[in-house]
Parts: sequence; C-alpha cells; structure tokens
Amino acid sequence: MRPQPKKPIEARGKVLGGPRPLVCVPLVGKTCGEILAEAENIPAIAPDIIELRVDAWEFVEETAPSVSMIRDVRMTVGEIPVILTCRGHWEGGFKKVSDGAKFSLYREAVAGGLVDFLDVELAYGDEKIRETLRMLENFSVSLIVSFHDFEKTPPKEILFSTLAAQIRAGGQVAKLAAMPRSEEDVLALLSATLLIRREYPDIPLITMSMGGIGAVSRVTGGLFGSDLTFAVGSKASAPGQIPAADLKQCLSVLYPL
Repeated sequence: MRPQPKKPIEARGKVLGGPRPLVCVPLVGKTCGEILAEAENIPAIAPDIIELRVDAWEFVEETAPSVSMIRDVRMTVGEIPVILTCRGHWEGGFKKVSDGAKFSLYREAVAGGLVDFLDVELAYGDEKIRETLRMLENFSVSLIVSFHDFEKTPPKEILFSTLAAQIRAGGQVAKLAAMPRSEEDVLALLSATLLIRREYPDIPLITMSMGGIGAVSRVTGGLFGSDLTFAVGSKASAPGQIPAADLKQCLSVLYPL
C-alpha cells in the first residue's frame, strides 16, 4: 500500500489522500469560449478533479465576469471538485495579475460555494496565508500552499524544508513542483516527498518533477506520498504532463483499488 496521509480530504465524493492519487486536469483557456469548450470536454476526459488556471484569463482583473465564468464552469462540470488557482507570474503564471483581483476573486468564489480548493503560494508569507485560512473558516474549502521552481530542483534538504514550511504556515495541502536538470534531481524530489510524508503523516501532498526527465514522477509519485498528479486535458499547464487517458491507465496498474 502506498504511503497515504492519516487525514485525507474529501471533496464532492473524491478523496485526496486515498488509495490511488487523484488525476487533475487543468483548464487553461484565455477567452470565455476557450474556457467553456475545455469545460464541456471534461466529462469525456473524466478526471477526478480540475484546476481552473484563472491567471490565463483575459478578463481576470474583472471580478464579476470572472465569478460568472467560474459559475458557468461549475454548472458544466457538475460535481467534479475544483481547484481555483491564480498562479503568480514569478512562479510560472501565464501573466501578471494584481493581488487585489486575485484575492477578490478567491473570496467571491469561496462565498458562492463554487470551488473546493484554493492555491496560494508560500511566497505570500505566513500572515497572508493565515488571513486566507480565516476566510475559509466557514466554508468547505481547503487551502493548498504551493511552491514552484521552473529553473531547477533545489537540494533534497531544501525541498523538505519548503514543504515543511508550507505545512507549518497552515497549508492543509502542501504542493511543490521543480524542474530537474538530471535524473538525480527527480530522485531528490521523490525522496523529499517520502521524508515529508513520514515526518508530517497527516497532511495530503502534491509533488512533481517537471519536464521530460521528471514525467516519471507524475506516475510513480504516489508511491512516495504524493496524492495528486496533473494530466493534459486540452492543453498542458506545465512541462511534462501526460495525457489524461494514458496517465489513468498507468495509475490503474500501479495503484489497484
């Protein structure tokens, strides 16, 4: 049995931290038409969860249209859990989005019961993370605290300390993605994941090594404690993502239910 968290998170019938890692498909369209077309294709792909990458949206600085779009996506995908992400441009976001627009959209989406997870970068610091947690107190929404390095993979000790910092800051899910320059970097990422799973056994984890070298981590990461893996639906949101159908087939072999 793979190393699972002691306190998995259930969202709309899906369990983050169950026997098999969840498969997440990102929606990365820029226009209303592109976003809805991706959402309409989701039932055919049948992922466990989707991620709305609103930092790709042309209109993301406008809260009302953005909330309306999230509502339309929710109606289209039904009861599939949704991660709401506005990735900072400094960690691979599609474009620069003001903090005001980002957190205003987060507040409205949470209050409307439209999403199940929020993603906030560790770089915002403990105070902003605590503020976000207070915002979620009366809602069934879990906070993912994340870190991404698209240039390199830090040493294993730094990977471990970064994940630990996410958990200490209050992250209900810790997420880390790094770009490998060698096969050893992939092993460092997987090793750090296993060490964190053992040191912090309660918290669900999402970790991945990016790019072609790191693609193996998207299949095998669950064996080391990662509870979710990203796959390509219509378009990839990060290098090394595998088509959803292929990934699900691999997971069914490694993690029989």
